Amino acid sequence: MLLLIILLFLVISAAFAWFLISHDHGPKEPVLALWMAFGLGMIGALAAYFLEKKFIPADLLNASVAKIVLLKSTMIVGVIEESCKFLPLALIIYGRRFFNEHTDGVIYFALAGLGFGLPENILYTLQQGPQTGFIRIFLTPFFHAATTGMVGYYLAKGKLAKRSPLLVIFPLLVAIALHGFYDFGLLSAVPFYGFMSIIITLCLAGNLFLLFSRATDHDQDLGLSVVGHNNFCRTCGWPNPHHYLYCTHCGKNA
Repeated sequence: MLLLIILLFLVISAAFAWFLISHDHGPKEPVLALWMAFGLGMIGALAAYFLEKKFIPADLLNASVAKIVLLKSTMIVGVIEESCKFLPLALIIYGRRFFNEHTDGVIYFALAGLGFGLPENILYTLQQGPQTGFIRIFLTPFFHAATTGMVGYYLAKGKLAKRSPLLVIFPLLVAIALHGFYDFGLLSAVPFYGFMSIIITLCLAGNLFLLFSRATDHDQDLGLSVVGHNNFCRTCGWPNPHHYLYCTHCGKNA
């Protein structure tokens, strides 16, 4: 049973990554960059583990402490984990030429979230048993991908609009708050707060797919997608009736 649950986590993560990559209608993303995003997420999980051990005593993360103390502790967890997932990849990828579509913000940062969440889910399953793993299959397979993918979407959107990358601070703070409230609800042992956590994770998962759809539409409107409205080359004006991504006349982005 334990191995089956771990296998399910692997299959769900792989299927989700395939969905994102296969539905990207722009230029093919560098394979190494995709693996880099996933790998940075895994490294971020390791960094977050040590930071939480250092700054958050374990006895402050259980239902026996005052609720305000628990909430403060889970907010610190949110700060650590969302920062470890988002910041390293953002610093590396923001200036890269291939980070040039709205969908890239969702894809790369959702992969980082998968890289963070997959080892966490497997570790919890090994430590706490199949029942915990089974519950997490329904609650958390996309949680880390959803929070980081949301912030990544706004980072890419800001870059394409030539706005300051610092404007992504607000979406990051929203992700931190949602993460903190989610953990608080799970650890509080209060049914109402637990229900709140379920609503948060379900809404985040739905929002991730909604943002990816919106990003695809934005790319189509800008002619960055092979299924967009790029009927003519934006560089030379040559007709592009087949909606090719690159112009057959000048060879540049159509």
